[in-house]
Amino acid sequence: MTETPGDRIRKLLLRADNTLESTGRGGNERARAVRARRTLEEARDIARDPDVPASVRELVQRRLDGLTAEEDSAGGPAAA
Repeated sequence: MTETPGDRIRKLLLRADNTLESTGRGGNERARAVRARRTLEEARDIARDPDVPASVRELVQRRLDGLTAEEDSAGGPAAA
């Protein structure tokens, strides 16, 4: 069985959440934010598929916007 775009997006959103919430030894918030951003950008790219509902595209974009707002309030973008 092949994975649908919606399934892949769901997994990527979960991965981004888990990345942001993880606090392993020697954890680096900036590195976690960069990994989460890359994951959310992958989800955004997949969400461009015409079979993906607009509401899902909007959700992914809101998550990216939220991460950007967090980065801004923490003193700048987490881009590597």
